[in-house]
Amino acid sequence: MSHWLYLPRDAAGQIAPSEGHLLVGDPTMPNTTCPTRITVLGRFELHVAGVPVGLPRNAQRVLGSLAVEDRLINRTTLADRLWADSTRERAQANLRNAIWSLRREDAFLLVASVDTLGVSQSVETDLRDVRAWALRAFDASAVEAPPDPTSRGTDLSQDLLPEWDEDWLLVERERFRQFRLHALERWSRDLREHGQHAAAIDAGLAAVAIEPLRESAQVMLIRAHLAEGNVSEAFRQIDRYRRLLDEELGIGLSPTVTDLVSSYQKGSRFDTSAGVR
Repeated sequence: MSHWLYLPRDAAGQIAPSEGHLLVGDPTMPNTTCPTRITVLGRFELHVAGVPVGLPRNAQRVLGSLAVEDRLINRTTLADRLWADSTRERAQANLRNAIWSLRREDAFLLVASVDTLGVSQSVETDLRDVRAWALRAFDASAVEAPPDPTSRGTDLSQDLLPEWDEDWLLVERERFRQFRLHALERWSRDLREHGQHAAAIDAGLAAVAIEPLRESAQVMLIRAHLAEGNVSEAFRQIDRYRRLLDEELGIGLSPTVTDLVSSYQKGSRFDTSAGVR
C-alpha cells in the first residue's frame, strides 16, 4: 500500500518532490463541508460545492483518466495516452490547457509535481467509494457485513464511463467489472451468513445483472433464496439460468448447480454454505 504524504516546497514556493513520496494535496486544505465530487460510473460528472460543473471535452478526459487510475500519473504518459494521434508538443499543450480549465473550477482538484499529476485525496469520487467498500467486503476478519455502498448514491450496476470511446478504458472497464463481481458475490455471501437474506438477494441480483452467465453469481443468488427458505424462488432462478445457458451457449447446468437440485429432490435439507461460497 502506498504511503500518502505531503511534499515539501522549496524557498520559491515550488513543490520539491522527495523520492518515493506521493503527493495528495496542497497543505492548505480546502473547505470540506461540501467536498468536490467526481462521478465516473455510468457517466462523467463534476460537482464543486454541490453544483454541477460543465467542462471542456479535453478537461473531462484528463480528469476522468486521473479519477479512474486514482494515482499520480506521469504527465507525458498521460498526454501520450489521451492524444496518441497528436505530436508530443500538441499533446502537452492540450494537457496544459486542460489543467488550467480544471484548476479554474477548483484550485484543490488536482495535485501536481513537475512530472506527475493526480486527483487530490480531498476530492470524493464514486469509484473510490466502491473500492473502499469492496476492500471491506473482502476483509475476512470483519465481524459484520459491510454497509450498502448504494447509500451514497453509487450505482454498482454501472460501467466505467460507458459513453466514452477510449482505448485505454477497455482494460480498466474489464478490471473494474471483475472487481465488483467478486465483491458483490462476497458481499452476498457475508450478508447471507449474517442472516440478512433480503440484502443478500439484492447483492446476488446485482451480480447477476452485470453478468447473467456467470455461474458463481447465479449460485450466490440461489443460495440466498434458499437461506431465506424460498425454495420456489431458488428453483425459478435455476430454471432461468438453465434456459439462458441453453440459449446462449448450448450447454447445461454444471454439477455445482445440479447438486442443489438433487439435494432437494432427495428430500434433504439444502446446505447453503457448501460448494461455491
